[in-house]
Amino acid sequence: MSKKKPLMIAFVGTSGSGKTGTMEYLTKQLTELGFKVGVAKHIHEEGFTIDTVGKDTWRHAHAGARVVIGASPNELAVIKKTSSESKFEEIAETLRNQDLDVALLEGFSAAGDGIANIPKVVTASDANGLKYTLRRTAPPILAITGLITRAQEKIGNLPAPLIDMKRESFLLTSLVRRCLRPDEMKEMLAKAAKKHGGTCIGLAVGIRAAYIASNVFQQDGSMPTKITCGTKHCIAEAFRTIYPRTPVRVEEVRNDRVLIESREAKLALQLAPKEKNKFSGIGQVLRVPDKVLFDSVNLTSR
Repeated sequence: MSKKKPLMIAFVGTSGSGKTGTMEYLTKQLTELGFKVGVAKHIHEEGFTIDTVGKDTWRHAHAGARVVIGASPNELAVIKKTSSESKFEEIAETLRNQDLDVALLEGFSAAGDGIANIPKVVTASDANGLKYTLRRTAPPILAITGLITRAQEKIGNLPAPLIDMKRESFLLTSLVRRCLRPDEMKEMLAKAAKKHGGTCIGLAVGIRAAYIASNVFQQDGSMPTKITCGTKHCIAEAFRTIYPRTPVRVEEVRNDRVLIESREAKLALQLAPKEKNKFSGIGQVLRVPDKVLFDSVNLTSR
């Protein structure tokens, strides 16, 4: 039987660009969605030791033990001494031996070929930092985030969506979740199609909107209390499938907006104009980036 391989995502950026905060957010959200998350951080400081000098575990290692295990009621720490810096493949193999769905990696940009084919999230503080990091980062790149998203200057020709973690953080969760469960949206669409009497472009767009909402309003957590669709009935039907216990209302006046409300928050999605997107089929609707389907996606707390 082959080992289960977690999805690995590397976070790449200069110091202070937002890597740790982004990883912390994503760890929390993916855990709430039921995924098992692991984190690996590369520490560049010379002479750094994870152990505490003078403690029993340190004394055993200092005496020559190659592996020291510290076990407490709630934690198990394995300290393995190496004669040189651990290779990325060794770290990856350690992660593969754990029961994980996803592993988030920080500080491994110098690992070269080791992370070449791993999906990456790039963080940057400003345009110069972004250009510097992108020059040194091989695709695939899932998203770009960090303080750069709050800058006044406009940056074009980016290789991935620019996600503002203050207003759109759930879009990053959605991206990673789609990597982890690539067939989930198709399954949601098939379920909605049974009630709808078949599939159509509108129903697929509605599934995309409901999928984004499900990253904010968890199925087992904060459920929406009201959903209002200023769109066609197909989109409303998708929401009724995903949230069968929540009242879904279709407004008489079309404004191409979907509003999902709970006691704690309000999520507003503005559909992109039809003339902006000409879709060749349902498969394309399920694949395109969120920001192609929606002109704006805004979450506000109550």
